[in-house]
Amino acid sequence: MSSFIRRCGIALVVGGVLLIAINVIISPSYLRLLEQGEAVFRTSQPYLIRLSAALVDAVLLLVGCVGLHLAQKHVSGKFGAAAFAVSFLGTCLLVAVEWSNLFVLRAVAQTSPEVLERLGDSVLVTAGFASGAVLFMLGWLLLSASLWQSKVLPSWAAVTTAAGLLAIPALGATPLGQNGQIVGNVIFGVGLVGLGRALTKTQDRVELTSP
Repeated sequence: MSSFIRRCGIALVVGGVLLIAINVIISPSYLRLLEQGEAVFRTSQPYLIRLSAALVDAVLLLVGCVGLHLAQKHVSGKFGAAAFAVSFLGTCLLVAVEWSNLFVLRAVAQTSPEVLERLGDSVLVTAGFASGAVLFMLGWLLLSASLWQSKVLPSWAAVTTAAGLLAIPALGATPLGQNGQIVGNVIFGVGLVGLGRALTKTQDRVELTSP
């Protein structure tokens, strides 16, 4: 079990570093393309690179949240189990969103830009993508709270993870706009790296946290 948890920790570290890289290196040039229209934006090379990296990152976070749950499950109780369930579901939905962006909406933009524009007016499409983002954020906020409460992993990393998640919409609503969202994602990534490093350095958490 300890070996699996450490591998989950590695996945979380890589996921956090990748998230930071996506937002610091790729997102600035990627977001400037929005000014040229959504079809141009979605068919561009930066979009392909960014969405490919985002899909890999979502899968890494999915693995990472399993390791976090296993590390604290014997002390986190029902709240920890519920937090894991929501975070796992939310991250699964994030994988689905990134998959759709990469393999579906990009193809639609390449073949039928006018259809892509009409999809933006679809209530179901908007609700589907929005619910994935909301559940992902809610799940990881709950998981961060559970980790902070259980004290199995460093509290600073759990707090930083939650702070980054809250900063994404909060800073995005300020004059910073998308640059503020980038800052929030970087903070979130730092928290993930901290949690992942803690997982890789621990012994068997199941034994350590058993009653």
